[in-house]
Formats: sequence, C-alpha cells, structure tokens
Amino acid sequence: MPQLVNKICTSKGWFGLQMNTCLASGLFLLMSPVVAGNQPTEVLRQTVLNFLQAQTENRTEQDIEISVGRIDRRLKLVACQQSPAVFLTTGAKLQGKLTVGLRCAGPKPWTIYVPAQIKIFAEVIAATQPLLRGKEVSTTDLMLVRQELSQLRSGYFTKTEAVIGKILTQNIAAGHAITPKKVKAAILVRRGEKVTIVASIGTLKVKGKGEALKDAARGELVSVRNSQSKRIIQGVVTKPGTVNVRM
Repeated sequence: MPQLVNKICTSKGWFGLQMNTCLASGLFLLMSPVVAGNQPTEVLRQTVLNFLQAQTENRTEQDIEISVGRIDRRLKLVACQQSPAVFLTTGAKLQGKLTVGLRCAGPKPWTIYVPAQIKIFAEVIAATQPLLRGKEVSTTDLMLVRQELSQLRSGYFTKTEAVIGKILTQNIAAGHAITPKKVKAAILVRRGEKVTIVASIGTLKVKGKGEALKDAARGELVSVRNSQSKRIIQGVVTKPGTVNVRM
C-alpha cells in the first residue's frame, strides 16, 4: 500500500465536492509491479496534484493555488500495475476550472476524469473610490488589490503609470479592478488645433507651428499641416499640443 508523507491541506472545491481533506505533497513509495485489490482514490488525487504542480512550477513569479476534487469512492477501479497516465482534456487551460484525465492501461483498462482548479493571484490596479465615466485617472484614484486572474478575462494592469492620465469609458466601483476596456488614452491634440512641431535631426531640434488634422492621444501618429510651408507631415504626440517629427 503506498504511504503518504508531508501532508498539505486543500480547500473547499466545487460541484458540491467537499475539499476539507489533506493530501501528501511528498512522493509516494513505488508500487509493486503486481498489486491486488482496488486503486486507492487518494493516490489518484495526489497523482493529479503532482501533475498540475509540475505543469505550473515555472510560474515562480505568480501566486498559485491548486485544488483537486474528490473521486467517488464507490468507483471500484482495478489497481494499476504501473502509474496511470495523466493528461489534460481537450481545450483545458492551466488556469481556472479544468478537468484532468487518468488512464490505466492493462488487462482491465480504465479512464476517469477528475475536476481540479488552478487559481493564479496577482496584485492588480483597482479603484480607491467610485470613479465616473469620463474622469481622467489620477494617482489618488488607484490602489493595488490581490485578485484571482481568471476573473479578469478582459485583462488587467499591474503598474499605476499604465493607467494614470487615461480617461474612464465606464463607471468603476471602489475596489474593482481597472481593465483595459474601461479606459482610453486622453486626447492631447485635437483636429484643427494649433500645435507645436518639434523636428529632430540627430541631437538638433527645430520648432515650428502647425495645425493638427485629426484627434490623437499620447504616442499616436498624427498628420500636421506646417503653417509656414503648408506641407503635411506626420509626427507622434508627446504631450498636449506638441508633435514630434523625426527628419
């Protein structure tokens, strides 16, 4: 009979499965080539846990929690003469809820599927207070919160500088994560507006005046008509009313 070492406790699962049980984090002793009786379900759960831990071990920069659902004890599986093969079902991702397959080849082969869940946590940018659509985001509007990333299917931000100065496209409640779909870049140059053209030639910079031909945000390319030569050139918006042109 396999023995367990270094026990760890799992949390409550899903599908009505109670997960208040302890699994071993260490290795199981090798099974004899010929084993009589039924396959222990806890051994199978540990096999799934070991597999998922190995699949996510390179994510050292992330906070990961793995839980494995119970296997119905009423299943009478013939003990495998070798360790069962473990595989992910089609379309399964190593995040959120997933199903892991176990397959035993032998005189009496069997295949079962075990529910599992991988939670990946990170510190993401969220609102410190209720924020209204159309507001320009400032430093005081932002804070970091620990969030389970599978809940943020629209993406997320981890650095405040990526959000400050952007305009909200919808209301955001206090404590809720700010996602890319909820913000847009602020318009720094508007169509028909007089702008400063900064032409760079190596280390030399020459300034001139022009007229923007469309709205543009920071970092966007915009067409500008030079006020003196009437020539239309393109440059990148760097700050309000300023367009940089590389010559």
